[in-house]
Amino acid sequence: MTYAYQTEKSQSGLFFAQAERYGREVFMRAKFHKGKSCHEWRNITWNEAAQAARQMGAGLIAMGINSNDRIAIFAHNRPRWIISDQAVQGAGAVGVPIYPTSTDKQLTFILNDCQAKAVIAGDQALMDQALRVKPEVPSLRFIVCMGPVKKNADENILAYDTLLKKGAASPAALTQFEQRRKALTEENIGTIIYTSGTTGNPKGVVLTQANFKAQTDVLISTPILQKLLERNIRLESLCFLPLCHVMGRTSDYHLQMALGTTICFAESIQQIQKNIQEIKPQVLFSVPRLYEKIFEAVKVHSGKLNGAPKKIFNWALATGQQASDHMIAGTPLPPALGVKFALANALVFDRVRKVIGFDRLVIAGSGGGALPGDITKFFRSMNITITEGYGLTETTSAISSNAPVFVEPLPDKWIYRKAMDWLIDVMILTQGNGICPFKSAKGILKMTVASKLILPRFIIKPGYVGRPCKDTKIKIAEDGEILVKGPQVFFPQMGYYQNQDKTREVFTADGFFKTGDIGEFDAEGFLKITDRKKELIVTSGGKNIAPLPIEMALVIDLFIDQACVVGDGKNYITALIVPQFDLLKQMAKERNIRFSSVEDLIRAPEILRFFDEKIAKINQSLARYEQIKKYRLLAKPFSEETGELTPTQKMKRRVIHEKYGMEIDALYA
Repeated sequence: MTYAYQTEKSQSGLFFAQAERYGREVFMRAKFHKGKSCHEWRNITWNEAAQAARQMGAGLIAMGINSNDRIAIFAHNRPRWIISDQAVQGAGAVGVPIYPTSTDKQLTFILNDCQAKAVIAGDQALMDQALRVKPEVPSLRFIVCMGPVKKNADENILAYDTLLKKGAASPAALTQFEQRRKALTEENIGTIIYTSGTTGNPKGVVLTQANFKAQTDVLISTPILQKLLERNIRLESLCFLPLCHVMGRTSDYHLQMALGTTICFAESIQQIQKNIQEIKPQVLFSVPRLYEKIFEAVKVHSGKLNGAPKKIFNWALATGQQASDHMIAGTPLPPALGVKFALANALVFDRVRKVIGFDRLVIAGSGGGALPGDITKFFRSMNITITEGYGLTETTSAISSNAPVFVEPLPDKWIYRKAMDWLIDVMILTQGNGICPFKSAKGILKMTVASKLILPRFIIKPGYVGRPCKDTKIKIAEDGEILVKGPQVFFPQMGYYQNQDKTREVFTADGFFKTGDIGEFDAEGFLKITDRKKELIVTSGGKNIAPLPIEMALVIDLFIDQACVVGDGKNYITALIVPQFDLLKQMAKERNIRFSSVEDLIRAPEILRFFDEKIAKINQSLARYEQIKKYRLLAKPFSEETGELTPTQKMKRRVIHEKYGMEIDALYA
């Protein structure tokens, strides 16, 4: 059987095909009503979304937008982000997503670089910002605001509803919209996404509809997702990754659209844990930090237990770890361990899932950074498999994935097909409805058969980002750089927007894209990322050191929130460390350590001795030349607002080194 994501030539074609199929069923949910935020979840059906996209696209055409004109989408996540994107694509134009946290300088650069004709802003504040930079952007004709617009004399400002009415009132524009969207092919540009720019001005990555189609095919090609399509099982996801980022767009938007998922929009990153409790999502894609925070919270809670509850919890953790080790290795659980694992889930982990809002979670993904192995194993203990992937904007997201795929084809026998269906019954339908599959005889039977025949064939290795995705070739260059070729990789003839010099630099003579990351394969073909090529530290003694594994070893500690390893050109390694202040303050109060500010706290001798012990323990697992000789605790976290992080939360090492130059110099005095 073929599906719309396979037959349609564009994401616009896929959207309207799905809208025709699902009609009055719910497509999106959010706390928005008539463009304004509200306190209740509101539903938008597929039909309503399609009608709005059609009218908005016609409105853009009526405003003079031509095929291939660039239109910026400058907004936080919300249903109208997706509707606007579909309107832009259907009108034959090219959407340029811009982070809503961008400064005036960054916004001006991107608008000028892509020669944007219009900006679709998310709210009044973002509209005002776009209006503020408009005199510096000669190509910019008008600005649309997704939310209500205060009375404004500027004729270049349109409210969202006004634009839709303009489109609905123009039969010619509506006809033109239908003609343009149906004429889209795989060769058409789907979007221009600007990289976050850790080392200078961002570059516009041109991605085609073919790139998007290939990436959707990559993400949906796993046996479990294929079964969901086959059985027409529709789930509910929580979207909070920025849709202006390639991972958020492909995972939280394109993939869910192809699956027919109901997409719920989180209010903000600050409200994510509350929204998880409200929605209890069945699908969740996140950066590692969310999973790390949940892991930290569970660890802190378990540390407060005493007596029998503590013994039971520790027993469950140990049992889960043992079961996870078997599943990771691809070996069946011994019968006795299987019984203990079922009991641990029924007695302990089922309660933990409910407390954190993960009791319905069945599909979880992590990207944008490495997820520590201990956290992967912890969630696997709770019957939640977190899929890690690896990719870049230039590769339309994933080029490798730890998704559960069969290392070898499943035998074509009735019992294996039945076991696969039973796996879907217990892992997707039962757990997806918030019911622990280990609390019924039928669930235990199905889980036992599936764990015996199916689960050992799904090998997921913590610390690795999986095997190359479908139709994707990955090889390691002589200097360790990861090189990739595949249908989801942006095409050299498109490359970086109006920057062929930079495009030529990132492709090898035989057409492989240079990722800029250092990695290695293990004996079974699983890829491991060791660091960024440009971030390797070369000490004065000539040792090449990858900072990322050292930083990972630091931040896995509950009391360390962020870490930046330093040492390029120096004779030893040091680190700037941002403590997890909530936990540190709590510990200080318990130990009667007096402080009036965080600056006082990080200078307290007892706190410094506490971190000395932690660093000494971490150093035991490092080679001598990698060990941290000195460190400095920082009173303020790295953030995008203060310039040390990109919008995708990657560290700008040059900025950190400049900002904390005195502290670093003191470490080498």
